[in-house]
Amino acid sequence: MLQSLHIMNFAIIEDTWIELGPGANMFTGETGSGKSILMDALAILLGRRASVELIRNGKDFFRVEGVFSLEPTLLPVLEEMGVDTEEGSIIISRKMSRNGRGICTVNGALCTVKQLEKLGNQLVRLHEQNDNTELLSADFCRYLVDHSDEAMQNAWEQYARLFTQWKQLRDRLSEYHQKKQEHERRLDILQWEIDQIDRAQIQDTKEDEAVRDRLNILENHEKIYLELNKALELLSGEEGVQSGLAEAAGRIDGLGKYDSGFSSLGESLHTALYTVEDAVSDLENYLDSSEFSEEELAALQERDNILTQLKNKYGPTLEDVRDYLEKARAEYEMLHDLVYDNAQMKKDFDILTQKVLAQEHLLNTMRREKGGALCEAITQALRDMNMDHAVLELHLEESEKPSASGAAVMDFYFSANPGEPLRSMRQTASGGEISRIALAMEDIMAHLFSCQTLVFDEIDTGISGGAALRVAKKICHLTRSVQVLCITHMPQTASAADRHYSIRKMVVEGHTETKAVLLSGEEHIQDIAWMISGNRPPNESAIQSAWELQQAVRA
Repeated sequence: MLQSLHIMNFAIIEDTWIELGPGANMFTGETGSGKSILMDALAILLGRRASVELIRNGKDFFRVEGVFSLEPTLLPVLEEMGVDTEEGSIIISRKMSRNGRGICTVNGALCTVKQLEKLGNQLVRLHEQNDNTELLSADFCRYLVDHSDEAMQNAWEQYARLFTQWKQLRDRLSEYHQKKQEHERRLDILQWEIDQIDRAQIQDTKEDEAVRDRLNILENHEKIYLELNKALELLSGEEGVQSGLAEAAGRIDGLGKYDSGFSSLGESLHTALYTVEDAVSDLENYLDSSEFSEEELAALQERDNILTQLKNKYGPTLEDVRDYLEKARAEYEMLHDLVYDNAQMKKDFDILTQKVLAQEHLLNTMRREKGGALCEAITQALRDMNMDHAVLELHLEESEKPSASGAAVMDFYFSANPGEPLRSMRQTASGGEISRIALAMEDIMAHLFSCQTLVFDEIDTGISGGAALRVAKKICHLTRSVQVLCITHMPQTASAADRHYSIRKMVVEGHTETKAVLLSGEEHIQDIAWMISGNRPPNESAIQSAWELQQAVRA
């Protein structure tokens, strides 16, 4: 529900604040007073395109703000927008400056105009003069019929789920036909890559390091052999370290009989001698066991080249090569199934197509039944509003193949006069008739829009007398379940008001200005009396007629 509307510097509105309540909120005023400007401001607040031309002359910006009650159905949209809902209400603000820059916020959080429009569509249903695009659309016809009751809605949702499955399978088959050659080429590439890695028979992810270590030894075998022999000669030759240490240790041992302090020095020399002897033994063992094989060198060089190529192409490490192999095998299996194992998919598609068509036929059978009852109810509501010969029927043609809507054609056909054939409502209904059809539909299907505010901009255009009275009665009935905002020029419609604003244009300090003035109970009656008589102030007869009209509307 819209709780309040604040408009600043918008067209000829300087600054006006409108408090709204449940039930019927009526706006009346003389032609040109600015009633429709209120609707323009509300539409822009809810995401309609704005223009700097709407900024009041002499001002730098306009701002429109609205406070709405928070309904549970709005929580998913607000959560998606990242809007805080702890306050229990929704505060929307939209500002536009002379430089064309605009700012939209919801509960203080910035949002795009597109997001604002999405939220606005759930908050308000706006019926403007000469703009009933939604009402006349095939989509709205389907929406009303498919949500006419719970059973109908369940049937539609079941069909929609089945159609989605069918469409996904159809798209897979279409992709198969469109990309068969491309997938076959990719399969050839994958098969070659998988074979290349498999042929390498990688032992483990560290094999390349082991190969490089052994290859480094073989490639430097001669240098290693020469250096080791030189080291061995230095240690164990006739004048090498080993013989020198042995002679030194013997001489020091001979001095021990003169000075016991040489004992520890002798032990150190013997320890060094043992270490050298161990080193000599290790060198001799290495030289004895060291073998050089041209065959092994060539094999290792070839293995290193293979592993290097794999790492360059699929690496940089052997672990990466193995990971790539797993992914390539998975992709190969998927594409192989898509290219060569599609017989089952085609069979599944044929079976699913028949299931969708059967469900579509069931859905349309229910649509004819429920839609017929809905059209009868709307027709009766139209006759309650003095359209005595109105007829509304559901025109439905089934599709020969599955379709998103479940029908080739689904539309409301209408005739207002006896003897005239029924035609699509968008082709035959006049502006006044469409206004009453809109009201009848909103009244019959009020449960669908109970969380929204319904806005009618001169819904009573083109009607008068008894028809206007019945329209007003219908609005009264509608406001039992939804909030209604209505701009009207008819006293009958104004009589349905729970809150009545008079839109007044005045000149203040040389500037034209529009104000919305909330009327008291007595002022409300006087305004209706003025609309009846055209005289201001109205005479007693007109005031009495206004009282009687209000009682008749609310009866």
